[in-house]
Amino acid sequence: MSRTLNALALLLPTFAFGAEIARDEKTGAVLEVSGFYKSLLQGVVLNGKVVELSRTQAQLLADATGTKAVAIPDGGFLNAHIARVASKFRISDKFELDAAWQVQLALASDPLLLGGLSSTVGGTNTGAQRRLVELSGTLGQSNQWSVSHNLDRLAVKIALPFGDLTIGRQVLSWGTGRFWNPTDVLSPFPPTVIDREVRRGFDAVRLAVALGDVTQLDLLYLPQLKLEDQGGVARFQTNTKGWDWSLSAGKYVKDLVFGADLVGDLGPIGVHAEGAYTLQLNGLGGGPVTVGEHFFRGVIGAEARPHEKVILILEYSYNGYGSANPARYAAILSSARVMRGEVFGAAKHQAAFAANFLATDALTASLSVLANLSDPSAMIIPNVEYSVTQNVLIRGGLYVPVGKSPVVNSSLTTNDVLTNSAAWQQSVATRGMRSEYGASSFGAFVQVGLYVP
Repeated sequence: MSRTLNALALLLPTFAFGAEIARDEKTGAVLEVSGFYKSLLQGVVLNGKVVELSRTQAQLLADATGTKAVAIPDGGFLNAHIARVASKFRISDKFELDAAWQVQLALASDPLLLGGLSSTVGGTNTGAQRRLVELSGTLGQSNQWSVSHNLDRLAVKIALPFGDLTIGRQVLSWGTGRFWNPTDVLSPFPPTVIDREVRRGFDAVRLAVALGDVTQLDLLYLPQLKLEDQGGVARFQTNTKGWDWSLSAGKYVKDLVFGADLVGDLGPIGVHAEGAYTLQLNGLGGGPVTVGEHFFRGVIGAEARPHEKVILILEYSYNGYGSANPARYAAILSSARVMRGEVFGAAKHQAAFAANFLATDALTASLSVLANLSDPSAMIIPNVEYSVTQNVLIRGGLYVPVGKSPVVNSSLTTNDVLTNSAAWQQSVATRGMRSEYGASSFGAFVQVGLYVP
């Protein structure tokens, strides 16, 4: 691992707890249990033009069709309470059972906020949908609250003579990007998420074969209910003259994805690069197989440590799935790939900057800026984390959008709705967007985490 990556790890708080509650010296069996409780409070102020446009469109539809207009709030709050328990049972280095389950209570000031209108403020436990059986769901709900649960990990790892075999719900962290990971379509994080402790588990059979001290081959089978959606991945990783790199090829549902990544040091500067090419296969369930949409996503970045308490990160991302035309942003952001958590952002050219400052052993401050280089627009995210004790973490910050707000076509009438005029179609399809982050909400959040043991 590069020197800068090691330095970055020192600045980011880590809470990896596991209390040993039982041990059998004769068999080498060990049982560990850990858990946490987190309370996250988010306040949101929606963009005024977004609210005006939504209310205008809702009222026009109501007047034209007689349906009730949806009330769009100017803002509000979302409060989430998450309790998670995890356990590992292992017998020497031969067998391991890993399980984790969590339950969440979400409260919102408005039903639309509970339904995800505040997604620009980030969240926890998000990621691509790669499960055979969900094993999660809603336990109860109303307009302003919901209780859900999630069996996020349930996997057995068996040591074989030629490698480790893991079967079940598990997590992997692939790629070298700090904000965007094109090669990770299993359990990636959105670039806006502050809490990156828990990745979304996915269902797989994984065989990890060590080919040397720094070389490994990963083979994954990704089961799905439909035969044509069955998938798999082969990934080779090694180190050459101090540079870590990997090559991967996989089929994810209906996509072929070919990827590569690299990380190392150029003197005092740490550099990283990552890229993936995606081809969609149509007709797998019957009929001729053709190539549908295909695109390349790539990342290149650098890290520097000008002071022992400061780390600076700069990253550029090319998103071939995105666009430089704001008129296409709404369609991209509501597409299946974005909704499934595989692709993040509507821009074709994206950049990010982060500065991390370790004020004390307990206090860390950071500033992140996500930018759409085509608009231009940006999301500024200042964040402070304080470790009250080894088991208590407080985190707080802001989401500050910068950019052109959407434009509202005030000349639309009910006749445009009834005739489905070109002006009405454009208003609905584009949502009036002139920039990506200029349409985002202003948000503030505070999170308290209690860890056991």
